[in-house]
Formats: sequence, structure tokens, C-alpha cells
Amino acid sequence: MSLPGHSYKDGSRGRSITTRPGVGGQTVTARLRCSACATTGNRNFRSLMPPEQIDKKFAQAGWSLDPHVCPDCRATRAREKTMGMKPTAAAMKAQAAMFRLLTDHFDIDDGAYAAGWSDEKIATDTGLAAEAVAEFRRAGFGEIKEAAPIRQLRADIAALESLAREQHNAIIGEIASLRGQLAKLTAGKGA
Repeated sequence: MSLPGHSYKDGSRGRSITTRPGVGGQTVTARLRCSACATTGNRNFRSLMPPEQIDKKFAQAGWSLDPHVCPDCRATRAREKTMGMKPTAAAMKAQAAMFRLLTDHFDIDDGAYAAGWSDEKIATDTGLAAEAVAEFRRAGFGEIKEAAPIRQLRADIAALESLAREQHNAIIGEIASLRGQLAKLTAGKGA
């Protein structure tokens, strides 16, 4: 029995269907042939479904329909499309401007920008994202380092904090010792 307009039953548009008797009822196998390679996809059902529902099951399995393209060929096309993308002229100009500004305003040896310059400033001037500028700067020019005077001040602060902790602990120890002596002296006198 042929259903009118059932593309799988009619065998049209790269679709076909086979019905076989099976345990507990019939088995319906829908087939779809990839238009890019020789792959044939199969989906098994317990009963004949409308073509739209069968198409939906193939789409859920990663197929694209009309034209029929299997999941492997879809992935290959996506990779080729991504690899073949060329940046626009405006993007290339913005990247060239970013490179020039980094060269002019970032000292690789000191790992610091000149006064008034930063990743954000270059991003604003070129129209690129600040994250893209930072990533390019790290890869091509290096990380931002603190200036030597700032590093020295941080070291001095850390040393003074350590000395203060040591002195505090020594004073607390001396106070505890004096309290112990006081407790001994006053213990026998009932004061």
C-alpha cells in the first residue's frame, strides 16, 4: 500500500523505506543517502511514520536535509569553511594599527606600556576587543611586568610586615612572661 506524497515510500528525493516482518510486529527501516558521499543513514521504527517525523529523526542524528548531507560531511564542510575564511580589509587594517601601537608604546624589556597607554586604550583606538589586544600582546610582546621601583616597594613592605610580626610576637611573649611572674608573686599573698 503506497501512501500518496510519502517521499520515503515513493523512493523520491534520496529517501527510501523497507518494511520487514519482525518479532512482535513489523520493522520499518528508513534510509537516507548523503549527496556528498556514499554514506547511507538508517533509522528503524516499529511502524511507518509520516515523512516529516522521519526527517526529524535524521536531523536529530546530525543530518541536514534537502540536500541530504551526513554528519561527517557536515563537519568536514564546516572545517573547510572556517579554514577558508579570510579577514576583511578593515580587520587587517585594525590588526596592523594594533601592531604599530604595541611597537610604539610597549617596552618589551620592561614589560610595561608608556604613560597613558594600555590594552584598553589600543583596543579603543583600533576598534578591536581589549581581550584580542591583550592576547596578541602576550603572544608577541610578552606579559606586563611591574616597574622596578614598584617591585622594590612591594619587597620593602613585605619585609617591614614580617619584622612587625616578629616584634609583635616578641612583645606578646614578654607580656606573657611578665604575667606569669606576677601570678607567681600574687598567688601566695591572696591579693
